[in-house]
This record gives sequence, structure tokens and C-alpha cells, in this order.
Amino acid sequence: MPYIDADSHVYEVEETWDHLPEKYRYRRPVPITVPREDAPYMGVDNSFWLVDGKAMQWTWGPGTIQIGCPLTSIHAGMKEFSIGNQSLMDVPARLADLDRAGVDLQVIYSTLLFAPLTDDDAFETALTVSYNRWIEARCAEAPDRLKWSAVLPLREPQEAVKEIYRVKDAGAVSLMCFGTVGERMLHFPEFDPVWAAAEEVDLPIAVHVGWPTGSLRQMCNEHSSSLNVSFTLPLLIGFYSFAGGGILDRFPKLRAIFLEGGCSWLPWYLERMDHYYPVAEFFRSSFGHDPITSVSPENFKDRIYLTSEADETLLPFVLDFLGEDNIMMSEDMPHLEAREGSGEGLGARTDLTDARKEKILWKNAQAFYKLDFAPAARAAAE
Repeated sequence: MPYIDADSHVYEVEETWDHLPEKYRYRRPVPITVPREDAPYMGVDNSFWLVDGKAMQWTWGPGTIQIGCPLTSIHAGMKEFSIGNQSLMDVPARLADLDRAGVDLQVIYSTLLFAPLTDDDAFETALTVSYNRWIEARCAEAPDRLKWSAVLPLREPQEAVKEIYRVKDAGAVSLMCFGTVGERMLHFPEFDPVWAAAEEVDLPIAVHVGWPTGSLRQMCNEHSSSLNVSFTLPLLIGFYSFAGGGILDRFPKLRAIFLEGGCSWLPWYLERMDHYYPVAEFFRSSFGHDPITSVSPENFKDRIYLTSEADETLLPFVLDFLGEDNIMMSEDMPHLEAREGSGEGLGARTDLTDARKEKILWKNAQAFYKLDFAPAARAAAE
């Protein structure tokens, strides 16, 4: 069965920063590798990016995150994928691994930009734009199989608007952000020009799990809480902004996908938002405020999309609840650790019809990303 991987990744390398403006090149991120015997507490992630004199890696203590380590780490060498695959500096190696995984097309997302790299908003924008230009060039080596998502520099909304128009022309298929912009929620008015531009150029918003929120990061002092709390919960905050905070209401042609958080949470959270909708609007009215959305959040289900884990028990229920056209599959290459390939896992399920598998594995992603993909023609070519 054809397979479009709706969300996989690349590890950034030194070349990622080659597109920085001249004034920032002396501040380009530096990869650092520490011999394991000198820092045993770093485990297999014994490398990090140094940005403005700060390490983009905390292996323990408040603020713990594990993010986009340079590919000189022990961990990188342990993966089943080559360094060239992980960095996309060897595109044929990635394509060979796609073939082995049965993936026809893959949409590529960042890794290092899962968390803010610097406190300097303008420098953060420059780093983001440099990444976007670099990933465009990487995917251009195999444009029929590798598609890319542009990262939005939301800390400078007007710069984000400019970047939206640029990456649309450059071939991006979605616009990546996280569930918050630091401590600010996505439905705050200063971001409305960004959503308006995305709607105008018809690029969907891809809200990805990540560590955008400093206060949540500081709550977590080891990897379990980091992955389950500070990494995951911002996705739900972002979902609220789109469905309950008014983004989808104000921009009726905008579509949004929520990536790498599974799908089982959506029925509970959307029903919870509907449960509180009349209560919140009662109080808003009493305070003299207009409704935050013109209708209850459930009305926006047709423009809400998710990726599922292959083994989610509640997947059939979510398909009934949300709709068969709104769930996709993520291979998460080359991040996956201690997990089998998602496409193969979904294909082996006995509680899904072949028609549902077909939609999840490729038809929904093709429609959402508006991809030019002809499975019959590709099969004939092989």
C-alpha cells in the first residue's frame, strides 16, 4: 500500500547556518562534543550546540531537554540510520531508507528548533530563516520524494509574514510552529497577521510537540517529565488556541495539524472545551466581552488534523469521532528509538479496514499537504 509519511525529521548540521546574514555569522551555532569519560552524566548524548555561549542540551536538573544533538554524539552512531541520512547531507541514503520503510513521500520537519535557541528575537528569526533555506536545498535533491515544512519565526510576527510569502514560492508544504510562543498563546492578536498570511497562500499550520514554554521546561528536572509534560502539553495549549481561542473561527479557510502527540487525547480535550464553552461565555458576557468564538469548538473539527501512533488503542474511536479524512501517519525518521516503523505497524492492525488504512497511510496526507502524488505511476516505475 502507498505510504506518505506526514512527519519526519532532519538533524541540523554546520551547513544549516550558512544562510545567516553577514552580521550574524560570527554568532553561528557551534557543535561541541565532550568525551564520554569527561561527562558521564551526559550518557550517549555527549554533544550539544553552543548558541550565544549557552548549551542547547540539559541532561538533568530543572529545564531538562534532549534536543537535536550534533551528529558527533554516541547516540547518533547507535541509530539504524547513517549520519548522512540523519542530516540529509546524503540524500540517496535517506531515499534508500525510505524504500526499506515502504515510504513513497516524506514531509521533513526540524529537530533543533524544537526549543528557542537564543533570547535575541532578531537572531532567532535569522537562525530560523537560515534553516528554512537550507532544508529547501536539501529536499530539492529529491523533490518528488522529500517535501519540507518551513519553521515560522513567530517571535517577530511581521518577519514571520514575510517568510510565509517567501517559502510559499520556494515550495514549502506547511508552516511549522509550536503550541506557544514562549509564554504567549497562539491566539493572541499579535499573531493574527501570521494566520491571515498562511490562509492567503493556502499553507496549513503544523503545530508540533516541542519545548517552547520556559516555565514548563523549568518544572521538569529529568527526561520522563520533560517528554510527558514540557514537551507534550504545549501541543494541547496550541490546540486550544486554534479551536477554542478563535484562530479557526477568524480564519475560516485555515487548516491545522497537530503532530507527534498521538490522537487519543482529542475527543477528551475537545469535549472538555465544549463543556466549558457556555460557562466561559456566560462570564465573558457578564464582563461585557464578546464571545471568544462565534460557535462552540466542536464546529471546527473539519479543519483539525492529527497524526496517530501506529499502536493507539483508541484510533478506531477517534476515526469515528473526528472523521476518517483527518488522521495521518508519522514515521518519525530518524528519531525513532525502541519503536518499529509506523507504516508497517499500522498495516498489521486487524481492527482497521483496508479503506481506513489507505486513508491514514497516504490519501489524507496527500490531500492535506496538496501533494502531487500518483501511486499507480510510482508503482509502475518501480
